[in-house]
Amino acid sequence: MTFTQNSAIHVPSRSELTAMIIDFTAKGGQVREFKRGFTGDWSYLQDLLKGFGYELKTDRSFYNVRKIGEKGRPKRLNRTEAIRAIDKVLVANGIQPFMITKHEFPEARP
Repeated sequence: MTFTQNSAIHVPSRSELTAMIIDFTAKGGQVREFKRGFTGDWSYLQDLLKGFGYELKTDRSFYNVRKIGEKGRPKRLNRTEAIRAIDKVLVANGIQPFMITKHEFPEARP
């Protein structure tokens, strides 16, 4: 079995990435940083949010993000909505969000 590389896709080298970062920071940009061990793994996020007083569950192909002990039926969220809800909890607790857009979470922007 042989594998061929797609020549149309350019993967930057480590030195190119370093040069891009230096250029970005020289223009006033700031690189987002996450603590060592931070991951988007589902079980990690469940434990992390539990520490902040939230529960994170799946319901078939939907997600639930709500405060522990909250009464009533939880809102069923799609993946994007769930990540947005998780990001709100992270930002409220001083952690960088996963998705950072032009208009969301201005308080999390460096």
